[in-house]
Amino acid sequence: MRRKRSKIVTGLDIGTTKIVAITAQMAPDDPDQALTILGVGSTPSLGLKKGMVVDIDATVDSIRKAVNKSEEMSKIDVREAYVGIAGGHIESDNARGYIEVQNPSRGVTEGDRQRVLKRAQESIRAGEHLELIHSIPQEFLLDGHGGITNPVGMSCSRLEARVHLIYAAVTSASNILRCVTMAGLRPRDLMLESLASSLALLSDHEKEVGVILIDVGGGTSDVAVFTDGSVRFSGVIPYGGDTITNDIAKCMKISRYDAENVKKKYANAESTRVDADEEIELTSLLKSTPETASRRMLCEIVESRLEEIFLMARQMIEGSPVKYTSCAGVVLTGGTALMEDIVHLAERVFELPVKVGVPQNLKGMSSGVSSPIYSTGIGLVLSGYENDLGTTHINTNGNVFHKVTDLFSRILNWYS
Repeated sequence: MRRKRSKIVTGLDIGTTKIVAITAQMAPDDPDQALTILGVGSTPSLGLKKGMVVDIDATVDSIRKAVNKSEEMSKIDVREAYVGIAGGHIESDNARGYIEVQNPSRGVTEGDRQRVLKRAQESIRAGEHLELIHSIPQEFLLDGHGGITNPVGMSCSRLEARVHLIYAAVTSASNILRCVTMAGLRPRDLMLESLASSLALLSDHEKEVGVILIDVGGGTSDVAVFTDGSVRFSGVIPYGGDTITNDIAKCMKISRYDAENVKKKYANAESTRVDADEEIELTSLLKSTPETASRRMLCEIVESRLEEIFLMARQMIEGSPVKYTSCAGVVLTGGTALMEDIVHLAERVFELPVKVGVPQNLKGMSSGVSSPIYSTGIGLVLSGYENDLGTTHINTNGNVFHKVTDLFSRILNWYS
């Protein structure tokens, strides 16, 4: 019997502060289904703001640099990638739709399943500037009886579907995909970054019992709530790690570069855990000589903004159809999740158990990516494997690619 070849997949995390390219493979006969990391490339992101492209040339250059680093490490020529998307332009909603099954005795067909999902999608009238990128089935109801994950083959007269719909601004998605294409890559798929992170961090059991995933990115913070095995709510908070850096720069009168370094070196999410008399050295914008400042004051600035982000996330969830009490805990990810004592602050705000999520089940150069910084990149690789195997529960709407490709083609024709 001929042995099936291992497929190589690249995930491209295009963030506000950094762009990460991860190339990995999974052996089809590996019982652990572990990812073998072949190459990792990370570079500062210079052309995005809050997840949206503001400088195409700078973004293309950053993508090329990240991919080149991954290629140098893996010795593999990367030609295509699974691409992440995030930002304030993302919108989501829950929808439901139903159909009458034409032949109840024969049972529900795959055509019936697709028809009811389409009916649910059409029940929401999204703005013309938005395009559906994900349609995620939550459950199916057969003659009013819910909790069905796959109705095909089951008998009923009325089939109902409940789905979670995620939209992106067509122009924002097109700019991301245009930059990827101009960098010499073929986008295989476009995926919301918080959903990608969930593939790398959350177990089926955690999604079943109820968990809140918060990805504190550079420009924005993404929130996703999973219960009963499926995503029930997703949202975006317009603040992230960059916001904290800006707060430090303004309050302590230092450059953003110095503010970022000070944040990484001295910040603590709970200011009372820092000695009130401890001082740190800063470089003033107006003076060339170093000055001293209170470390606790720095931590108070950081704590204030992080607490606001977590409070906004809690209020957002409490205002959603999801019952907050159905959530068993919170998982934090993103670079900011590495901050000292951030778990204690989050537990105080959410009044739930909290942990920092780290990608698991990795081989090869795993030590370099076993960090919340790389959760999205790893998740994008995993989504590539799920798509190829046909096991994904996060359906991507191909229409966005047709619309974006058409727009991109018109732009190229205009320039030529």
